[in-house]
Amino acid sequence: MQRIEINKYKKKIKVYQENIDTFTVVGPLGKISFKHQNVSFFSQNNTFFVTEESTALFHAKVKKSFKSVSFGWYKELNLNGIGYKSFKINDLLALDVGYSSLITYKPPKDVKIKIFKNKIVLFSIYQDLLNNVTLLLKDYATPDPYKAKGILLKNEKIKLKKKSKS
Repeated sequence: MQRIEINKYKKKIKVYQENIDTFTVVGPLGKISFKHQNVSFFSQNNTFFVTEESTALFHAKVKKSFKSVSFGWYKELNLNGIGYKSFKINDLLALDVGYSSLITYKPPKDVKIKIFKNKIVLFSIYQDLLNNVTLLLKDYATPDPYKAKGILLKNEKIKLKKKSKS
């Protein structure tokens, strides 16, 4: 038996098995279900015990689910460029990134968006969904290697190219 500590997250997390191959993790931020075959487990005193046959992938999924329902995931996007703006129109995200018209994007219901001056903060308990939304938003204004304009992640750096002199 191998064990995974639930106490580490200091939150009320419940783990249960819906079907033979479906596991559900419920925490303060929501509920995550995933499928995995040939794994049995039991929970006792805030400790989650898994049989020896389970794979490292299953352990990674369980630990990721614990973190997701406890804290969630967030990404921060910076709008770099003169006149680049973002704002909300009802439940749509509107981006003004140098095109002739506004770009509107309806985020999935599981992704929360906060907008600041030149910053967009995305939050979700589903890390894969959050990464997909982030990449989709970055595609609207890809970073320019000459002027460093575009939509960038918080700590992303662009190596600027020199302009050719002709």
